[in-house]
Amino acid sequence: MIDSEYYSNYKGPQLISAKIWKTTEENNKEDITSHITNFYGENNNWNGKLYKYKDIFKDKGNYNFYFEFKSLDKRKQWFYGIVGDQDQYFPPIIKLLK
Repeated sequence: MIDSEYYSNYKGPQLISAKIWKTTEENNKEDITSHITNFYGENNNWNGKLYKYKDIFKDKGNYNFYFEFKSLDKRKQWFYGIVGDQDQYFPPIIKLLK
């Protein structure tokens, strides 16, 4: 993990749900919301850090993930992906989908 100027100045929406599952087991989703909350932080800014997949998803290569948020105006926002190379950075700096 590294310090991130972008995330130190970021204030994201409230995390509502986070799930992870093997790509071959669509119906076997694990709720990881409390685990992700530790990384997302009290200020919804990833604690001002940029993590690698291995920091957040230890030994979870080839898993799907889905994160859902609620913005201040009560809209649902989300992003999803596949845990790939453990040395890639997460979260990707993207605009949350609406």
